[in-house]
Amino acid sequence: MRRGKAILILSIVTLGLVGCSQGKTADVSSISIEKDGSVTHQIIGQFEQNYYETDGLEALATERVNEYCADNGDGCVSLQSMKEQDNTIQIDLKYSEPEAYSGFNNRELYVGTLEEADNRGYAMEKIAFVSDKGEPAELGYIEHPDSKRVIVIATKPGEEIEVNTYGRVLYINQSADSGVEVSFKGKKSVHIANPAQENNAGAKETLSYIIFEG
Repeated sequence: MRRGKAILILSIVTLGLVGCSQGKTADVSSISIEKDGSVTHQIIGQFEQNYYETDGLEALATERVNEYCADNGDGCVSLQSMKEQDNTIQIDLKYSEPEAYSGFNNRELYVGTLEEADNRGYAMEKIAFVSDKGEPAELGYIEHPDSKRVIVIATKPGEEIEVNTYGRVLYINQSADSGVEVSFKGKKSVHIANPAQENNAGAKETLSYIIFEG
């Protein structure tokens, strides 16, 4: 199968799986930011087309991973596992760094210091945050900023995902400002739900911000 077709089909399947959990936390796709800088990506959902088969999908995913690594460096993306049961599939991928996640999925993901994020143009000082205690916060009033890390992640309308960190989550951006529902899920996890729109063709990504202990 030609590369372009492989990328297109896998992208369609992946987008179909993300955010189809109907609110059940255990069924929501997730990414986990590891302390060594790698990213674990678990996609969970149901087949949207009854003609997909696990073996064929796994072969397609493996082909896509191999092609990406050939262009961007051996081991930057790896397919860890793929499981299917009762029309529900789980795909586990691992990326050597956030940039590999972004490149492979064509989706924004940044992990780094607050200062670096601001220097990259994320305009952190304009983001309205809320603490894990429910208190509003601004970047300039966050204590010991050098010891904090921030995750900037994009979602599209209709997507739902959990973001897990290796340190305690301290602040998230206020949902009212972006229209995306961002909420704390335990000490090291955040739930993000980007509401579906009636016509989301060509819908733009929306960024969410998570500050955690580094």
